[in-house]
Amino acid sequence: MSHRYAFAVLTHIAAAAVAFSQISTNFPEFVSPGERLQITAPGVAGNTVTIGIHLIGGGAPPTDQQVTGEVTGSTVTLALPAKLTPGRYFLTLTETTKNGAVVQTVPGEIRIPNGPVKLDSTHPTTAYRNSLNNLFDFDVVGENFSVVSPQDNSVSIAGQGPIIKTWEPSKDACRNLPATQLPCLWINQPQIIHVIGYKAEPYQGPLSLTVTVGSAASQPTQLVLSRMSETGVIFWAVLIFAGLGWFVFWLISRGIRQNIIAGKQYNPFQAFFLDRQSNSYSLSKFQFLLFVATFVFGYLYVFLCRWLVQWQFILPDVPSNFSGILAISAGTTVASAGATSTRGSKGGGPMYPSMADFISTGGQVVPERFQLFVWSLVACGGFLALMISQNPATITGFPTFPDGLLYVMGVSSAGYLGGKLTRKPGPVIRNIVLDKTAGQTIVIQGENLSRDGDFLIDGKKLPIVVAAKTKIPDGTPVAADAKGKGDATVETMVQSKDQDGATDKSFASELTIKIDEQIGVDVRTGDHMFRIVNPDSQFNEVSLTGDLPQIKAVWSGAEQPDPPDQKQIGNRTGPVPVRVKGEGFRIGMTASWKPDGATDPIELGTSAVTVDGSQNATVTLTPGKAGTGVLLLTTPAGHSATATVTIV
Repeated sequence: MSHRYAFAVLTHIAAAAVAFSQISTNFPEFVSPGERLQITAPGVAGNTVTIGIHLIGGGAPPTDQQVTGEVTGSTVTLALPAKLTPGRYFLTLTETTKNGAVVQTVPGEIRIPNGPVKLDSTHPTTAYRNSLNNLFDFDVVGENFSVVSPQDNSVSIAGQGPIIKTWEPSKDACRNLPATQLPCLWINQPQIIHVIGYKAEPYQGPLSLTVTVGSAASQPTQLVLSRMSETGVIFWAVLIFAGLGWFVFWLISRGIRQNIIAGKQYNPFQAFFLDRQSNSYSLSKFQFLLFVATFVFGYLYVFLCRWLVQWQFILPDVPSNFSGILAISAGTTVASAGATSTRGSKGGGPMYPSMADFISTGGQVVPERFQLFVWSLVACGGFLALMISQNPATITGFPTFPDGLLYVMGVSSAGYLGGKLTRKPGPVIRNIVLDKTAGQTIVIQGENLSRDGDFLIDGKKLPIVVAAKTKIPDGTPVAADAKGKGDATVETMVQSKDQDGATDKSFASELTIKIDEQIGVDVRTGDHMFRIVNPDSQFNEVSLTGDLPQIKAVWSGAEQPDPPDQKQIGNRTGPVPVRVKGEGFRIGMTASWKPDGATDPIELGTSAVTVDGSQNATVTLTPGKAGTGVLLLTTPAGHSATATVTIV
């Protein structure tokens, strides 16, 4: 009995094998997930059939799935899973009977294609060269790229064709390839293709890019290849701006006179901000130049971004409200000059100009100047920060200035001008000399010098004293401040000349001040600091000297020649020590020498001057050719002496 059973099983298996060998299919070239397929397999009637679906070459899960087929006669019908990764698959058919299971591979294969290839964009939309090999890396974002078979993904550029040379599983693998195998493509999800190491052709900027997966091609999308990096744009914008600034500096340095204040020379750049009426820095000039410089740099930056990054060959537009800000700034400068002409200048303040002049008037901080100065810095700094922080690939123009910002700018400028119109002008000293014929008497010339102000020498306040008392004809003593009773004449400390057209009746254009020797100040020798403080606390201070420098003789050589007042040196093409004799010399003096035929003097500085007492000095200079030269010596306080020297 057992022998007969075993024989029956073997006979059934042999019959099944014969039947399976006759399995046939008629699959289409491509099938879709969820689609129903039919397999012809004679001899399967009445049995349970399971279909195995296997991904060729493995890959992303699921690689194997099992479905139960519907058997009708010799036909097996199966429904593919609704979720099936695109790729190539082979099928196995398993027949299960009471006597066992028989498995056989179904001939042929099925192909699950990607859906329609769609491109959303490139990332970034404008690609920059990487710092490793100066090539371009970018991503293509879309749908239905092939992860199972990366080689099925082809990236093409219009006019150039497919560009990918190598397919790798990771970014690092692409990075390690030689240049001859680039660009390289790698992909780890069906939504993003990564392209590493593309070399742009000359003048290749905006590109039309397509992706083909198998036989399915996408619609084109645009990719822009930047000529310059983000830091490169900023670098060149700064460099060009600096070059323009240097060119302007070079122009004005050759066309304007030197600015020297109390012996200190100010360069042409500082001349942009100097108010020569008060020898201080002008806030209105600073604000206007700050806005102009911000506009010029901003325009350069946007222009370079549009040209070298975005390949836009048009000049950027300028927002109308930014033009309004420039107009307000320029109008403020002009109106400020008009107010100064009408009302008078602000006080000169300390002897040398400083940044404090931007927020002060005559050495006194005033709120309207402070708010305009701070507001200008905030507005320009914010504008530059917003502009530079944008991606050069997406910037289209200047940051938007809201209308409210324009109103604030106008209100700030109006407050500044209102302060200039309502505040009194301040003292400005043009000249100060010591009258040695009248003892300790100084003569101050300038404008807005209040006779009711305070006067200080080296920080000591000068008291109002009477030089002499007189009597009126009847013999009655007259007080010091009497205003001329009868034939009496009263001499006070301060004598003045009224200033024509002054806004304050106490203002004078010249003051003559006698200094009481009892206060312990002797202005007849040495350098001193004089300060006038008007009643509104605006002040101006200047240097005063009792012994001005003088040059009496100049010669080269060890011994002074005869006559003793000779000013003559020998011609030389190299530096030589020149002896100078005179008065009022001080340690720290500077010198300049203008040889015959020279346009500008040569600044020698303090290192070229050696002072031996108050009457002797040695200056190292190059005389030049025969003729005449001009020697200038300047004390640290700004007092100078010149001499015309014969060169033989």
